[in-house]
Amino acid sequence: MGIRAVVNAPDWSGAHHRGEAKCRDSRLTPARDRDVFFEDEVLALDICNGTYDGQVCPRRTECLRVAMVNKENYGIWGGMTSGDRLAMRMRNPGRPERWIWHPHGEAEPPTNEENQWSAAS
Repeated sequence: MGIRAVVNAPDWSGAHHRGEAKCRDSRLTPARDRDVFFEDEVLALDICNGTYDGQVCPRRTECLRVAMVNKENYGIWGGMTSGDRLAMRMRNPGRPERWIWHPHGEAEPPTNEENQWSAAS
């Protein structure tokens, strides 16, 4: 029996209409033998949430969605640590529409009727 993703990861490349995920930028993660998103949480959070270069990853919301649905236990996904994702899942079990997070100091988007998870795909 193997591990299978519930939701497959989308195309993180620049061909996507939202742009390339920052984790794929070789200038930010130059050595693929060292993956900062699994080994250096502070740097990975800075890259994903925009404190590194002033630009939030354009794919952060859908990255978080993939991690939450697939119950990723390791690494930085969607600008959150594994502990942050677990805490969010425990506060709102089985309610993915409530799995919304914004870093401290970042303005929350206006609330609307649109389901943010379907928009993130």
